[in-house]
Amino acid sequence: TLLCDIILGQYPGICTTVDVPSKRDPDLTGDYRLFKGSHAADIAIATANQSTRHISRHQMIADLKVVSTALSDKKQLVDRVIQALEDEEAEAAGTGEGPFHANPANETDKEGGDTEEFVE
Repeated sequence: TLLCDIILGQYPGICTTVDVPSKRDPDLTGDYRLFKGSHAADIAIATANQSTRHISRHQMIADLKVVSTALSDKKQLVDRVIQALEDEEAEAAGTGEGPFHANPANETDKEGGDTEEFVE
């Protein structure tokens, strides 16, 4: 499959000499009784949304533009979150405080406010 080819292309050393190609199981099939009853409307709506007709190149291009725009918007959101986290980290590094500089292993406070001194 395409996904396997991509993974093997990125990590060629993942295969060993004992790895052999195998036949995949057939697609998942469902019993007709699953499509009867009160929950069948949910299944029918989800199935009806999947188009079985062939779309034109023009429609495919339009659909891909919509997807591209949505992905671009999500990328901008992720970039803003990354920038905010980097700004927080830089600010914490400048002050020497913050969640990135906490080191619970070196904390010596005991319950009751007493401290313990380490003698080498």
